[in-house]
Amino acid sequence: MRTLTASSLLLLGGLMMASCGGSDKSAEADEKTLINTNFDNFQGWVNNYSGGLSDKAAHSGRYSITVGGGKEYGIAFSSPLGQLIAAKPRKLHLEAWVRIDEPNTPVQLVVQITKPVGDEKVFWKGLALAEGSKPGQWTELKTDLILPENVSSDQILGVYMWANGAGKPVYLDDLRITNAE
Repeated sequence: MRTLTASSLLLLGGLMMASCGGSDKSAEADEKTLINTNFDNFQGWVNNYSGGLSDKAAHSGRYSITVGGGKEYGIAFSSPLGQLIAAKPRKLHLEAWVRIDEPNTPVQLVVQITKPVGDEKVFWKGLALAEGSKPGQWTELKTDLILPENVSSDQILGVYMWANGAGKPVYLDDLRITNAE
């Protein structure tokens, strides 16, 4: 009976996670969009650590994600590339809005691709969120990421914020990642 109850709870939890909304593939999303979210719905995002989702500052909607001020890592996105996009990506375009409270904060937005077994990294890039940002203001971040040739559809795309020892909170909202080719 315990096994049945535990299995039922795991299944219910999985169904609830899947219905939370996710990459927010909205009407404006297309076959090139891997992630498009304002964090009011967040399918594919998992809260591995306490906190991470904030209603204190948002660029649009009600929520953003945050790290810093004692939170080293926030919620993380994880999904096989083949479930996000049919074509094998070579270059990703990333857009997001960032709000910092202190200049020169070390916070990074990490985009990584790992092998499905063993978490071996195929690609890892930490994007410094303070570059070009003004404290107390939302600043748009846009960049392209060139992926290595050995990326495959069974590999896992991961996205998360890393505080890197930041003293004050940093917020990220309206994240969109698309296949740039």
